[in-house]
Amino acid sequence: MATTLLPWSQATSYTDFLKRHQDNPKSDLQSDSTYCNLMMQRRHLNCQRGNTFIHASEQQLTSICNSRGKILDGNQTSKTLFPITICTRGKGLRRVFCRYKGKSKIKRIRVTCEKGLPVHYISHA
Repeated sequence: MATTLLPWSQATSYTDFLKRHQDNPKSDLQSDSTYCNLMMQRRHLNCQRGNTFIHASEQQLTSICNSRGKILDGNQTSKTLFPITICTRGKGLRRVFCRYKGKSKIKRIRVTCEKGLPVHYISHA
């Protein structure tokens, strides 16, 4: 597998995107909520309002920024569907003991790209 050297700031943004949003293949857990509770802790995202995990390879994700994406409002929307898990923090819980509800879906995703790499997850459609 070839490794591409990227400028530090670009690599950091792309690496941060992968750390925050990519889980491929999806970790095998009992339920989507169990998955979200574990993944939010593992990725040091605990007690944030929510997060979306994308179950796709790096090649699939970078293709959105190149040939497999459609530009809309300066962001790229995937032409293909991706399996995702949407994690949402439960309401009424104290921030110290955050719990998440999870839901698996297959959706198009919208990302911000910089120099051909996804650096920010915008939404799903």
